[in-house]
Order: sequence, then structure tokens, then C-alpha cells
Amino acid sequence: MRLAASYVPIFVARIGSGASAFLVVKLASGGAVEAGFVLAAYPFLEALGAFVAGRWSDTLGRKTTLIVGYVVRSIAMLALAWAFYTHEAPWLEAFLNGVIGFTTAFILTSSLAMATDLTEVRNRGLGMGGFEFINLGSYGVGYLLGSALYSVFQGPSAYLAVALFTTVATPAFAKYIQETRPAAPGEGRLLLSVLPPSAVVLLPVWFALTTIIGLAMYSPRILRIEGGNLGVAGHIVQMLGGHLAIGLLFISALALLGLGAIFFGRLADRWGRLKTFRLGLIGGLLALVTLNVALRLNLGVVEAVAITAPLLFLTSAIGPSILAMIGDEADIRYRGTVMGIYSVMLGLGIGFGSLLAGFVAAAFPQYEINGLAAAALGVYATMAALHLVVANTSAGKRGLALEKGVAPEKL
Repeated sequence: MRLAASYVPIFVARIGSGASAFLVVKLASGGAVEAGFVLAAYPFLEALGAFVAGRWSDTLGRKTTLIVGYVVRSIAMLALAWAFYTHEAPWLEAFLNGVIGFTTAFILTSSLAMATDLTEVRNRGLGMGGFEFINLGSYGVGYLLGSALYSVFQGPSAYLAVALFTTVATPAFAKYIQETRPAAPGEGRLLLSVLPPSAVVLLPVWFALTTIIGLAMYSPRILRIEGGNLGVAGHIVQMLGGHLAIGLLFISALALLGLGAIFFGRLADRWGRLKTFRLGLIGGLLALVTLNVALRLNLGVVEAVAITAPLLFLTSAIGPSILAMIGDEADIRYRGTVMGIYSVMLGLGIGFGSLLAGFVAAAFPQYEINGLAAAALGVYATMAALHLVVANTSAGKRGLALEKGVAPEKL
């Protein structure tokens, strides 16, 4: 029960984040590049906030860090809703969205530290899979909620509704969440000084994966799904409308990744962390190649994603295996600091992907979706190659002992 309770803050926060991601990119002032900067401010500041959040989580306590994050985040979201109503200033929107991202890191890092506290090596893969499922699933729910609200309100009122939801939900979760580790004021350390060797080897692929998420988050600004003569897909679009159809497509993809995270999290416990990770690595590459080929053949976005779905499921092996491996090696005294790497990589990757998407959309105004898919494949292939180079040069280190197929509990 305590492990399930530790997922509640992420569930609440990520619903708000998902809805915000859809709405910010639709409501941002300026052109394609400006919208990319406004969207990117959130993840970049989330990455920066993770350095502070991890240390606070260790020195002030998990729950205190969570509550501080939620309170400041709620205020910033209300302020951004006000900005959408009263201003057309991309710099102000970027600043406020950045504050929201910075404080979201406090929630994400503390919750992940709690989940790590409440699991052991034998079940940590499953625990991290559960975290990924809640994280991705609630993000998808929020994304769908944001698309629905935009379909109804067509303006800033949609974002105000999301901001109010986050504000009201804060005391509800805070009442029931329990501290999982006492504060230890003398044990604060910087992230880079306590990061396990295994994490360094895996960071390139993690960065690529989160960059692709950033590219996908930009898509509502340019994606058009028409009913036409698309069979079942066309009937769904005609019934729901274009905005809601995009939200439904996004939540379907995230739900698939979330369910896969639970399955592969358990597999990582039984088969080995790195073997499971490599399975996901291959699946991601094949998924992106398939997506690009499908789009090149002029298939619709819905059909292209449907064809890619089985390989997308394999890609979900990456997240829980990385989190479990890092959690296994993290010093308990600095666990909050170490798990802050999740927000760092999430923020840097999504931020870079958002900026890249803005430039791609501006450079290829007639082929934006094809451009985003090609950019995703290029980034992923490059980072996968870098991972293999780093892995080969670090083969003698403890972080790569799992390459021999040894299950973590036998190390």
C-alpha cells in the first residue's frame, strides 16, 4: 500500500503536465520557433530543478520537498493562465512555464526516491515499471484532458481549468502521503559525485528517448488528422473532432508504453537489467524505422502509429531497466540525489526535442510530420551508437557486469 501511495503525487502532477503540454503548445504566442522555446522552458528548467530537488529530498525529507514543489507549481500555473488571458508575450509564457517545470522536478524526484525506498533488488524492476506506468499513463490522461478542454473552450479557459485542478488536488494527496526516510541534513551531495557508473553508459539512449517525447509533444501545433476516407480511423476522427483524436492517439501510445513498462520491469528482475534494456534499444530503433517508412509511403498518422505499436511496446523496456539498475547501485544516503537523474534526462531531452521540433517545423512547412519522424530517427540512431561506444570502452567497469547476463540479485 505504501508503494502505491507513493505513486499518487506523480498521478496528480502528470495529469496536469500532460494537459499543460497540449495546451501550452496550442496557446503559446508567436510563431513555430517561439512556441518551441515556450514549450522547451518547462523541461529545461525541470532538469535544473532536479539538482536542487534531489538534494532537498535527502536533506529535508521526501514529503517536505513534494509539498513545496506542489504549492509553488500551482501558483505558477495560475499565473500562466493569467498570462494567456492578458498578454501575448512569449518570454513571459516561457518564464512561467519554466517555473512550473522547475517545481515539477521536486515532485518527480521525491516520488521516485520514495518508490526506490519502498522496493528491494528482487522487486525493484517491477516497482520502477509501476512508476513508469503511472508516469506515462497519467501524462496520457492529462494530454487527452487537455485536448478535450481545448475542443470545448478553444482558448485560455482550458488552461485555467487545468491550473485549478492542480491547486485543488494538492491538499488531497498531501494528507495521505507518508515519509519513507527521515531527513538527514548532513548527507547532501551533488548529483554528479554520486551517480552510479551504470547510469553514464545508459544516458545517451535515455536522452534520445526523451528527445523523441519532446518532438511528439510539439506535434499538436502542426498535426492535422482529417476524417476523409480513412475507414475506422476516419469515423473516429469525424465523431471526436481533430483535437480530441490527437489526444486519443497520444494516450494510446503512452498507455502501450506504460503497460510495457510493468511487463519489462518484471522481466528485468528475472532476466537481468541490461539484457532487458538492450531488447528495448533494438525495439526503439525498429519502431522509428517503421514509422518513417510508413509515413514515406503516405500512410496516415493513425495507420503509421498502429503499424509501429508492437515495436513501440518493446521500446518500453528501456525505462524500467534503467531506473532499476540505477536504484540498485544508488547509495541509500544519496538516493534522492541520484534519482534526480530521471528529471535531468527527462528535462534535457524533452527541452531539446521541443526546440528541435520548432526548427524542423519552420524549415519544412509542408512536411512537418515527416520531418519530426526523420529527426527522431536521426537522434536515436546517433545516441544508440554513442551508447555502444561508451559501453565498449567501459566494459571492465562494475556498471557493465550485467552485460554477461547476471541477474542483479546475484551480483
